Amino acid sequence: MFFKDFPKVEYDFNRTGVLQKMVDLFRSVRPLPTFLDDFSAYKFYEIKNGERPDLVSGRLYDTSKYYWTFFLINDHLHDGYRAWPMSQEGLQNYMTKEYNGFAIETQPLIVQGFANSLAGRFTMGETVTGSISGATGTVTKKNVDMSQLIVQNATGTFVAPEAITGGTSTDSISSKRVYKYIDAPYYYYKTTDPLKKPVTNSEHIGKGTLGGSVDHGELSFISNRAYLEETNDNNAKIRYVDPAYINRFASQFRDLINR
Repeated sequence: MFFKDFPKVEYDFNRTGVLQKMVDLFRSVRPLPTFLDDFSAYKFYEIKNGERPDLVSGRLYDTSKYYWTFFLINDHLHDGYRAWPMSQEGLQNYMTKEYNGFAIETQPLIVQGFANSLAGRFTMGETVTGSISGATGTVTKKNVDMSQLIVQNATGTFVAPEAITGGTSTDSISSKRVYKYIDAPYYYYKTTDPLKKPVTNSEHIGKGTLGGSVDHGELSFISNRAYLEETNDNNAKIRYVDPAYINRFASQFRDLINR
């Protein structure tokens, strides 16, 4: 329904001279400035657990046809359905699937070639093995800024400290801390900082000979789990066009999209 109002363009897909009509998906219209400046035209709503856009539209406008307006007037929803808040069950399933495994944190020495740095080490998709635990898993990501090697589809439990060695690259680092991936630090902040501003890798790897300015004992962190839950909760808070203005809003959108 959303794209039915978009203009059509002709395009030679096969470069044979035969033109075919297609919807101009690159056409984009943001809310009109008059609507943006008129706060009385908007109201606010918190999406209930598992509510789809069409159901919210039905609740607010007694019709499902205005679901697309939510994606236009909320900046955090401009990515479409991917940004729509997941149900609690959906979020739990997503975290279980996407955040299985471990985040192995190193503490790179800022001396003699970054002895424990992840930069330039390990190959995506290779199997790594813990020297003490005997645990194995697949390298799926390296977060150099957080000194984290993400290892998923694991067998066994990695420990710290132990050497983590790649079966293909033969690269090796020593684990400093091991977290379940979902509960690993998304970012660190100084415990005494009420604003919880992130500290950088060079700050949080330790004081003294290690070169950092903040000792790990002075830090707290926001976990991947906490970040995902907070983001999902924030995405559930949306504004919507007052029902008294919705017909005019939709009409002006159709006019603009076809100019």
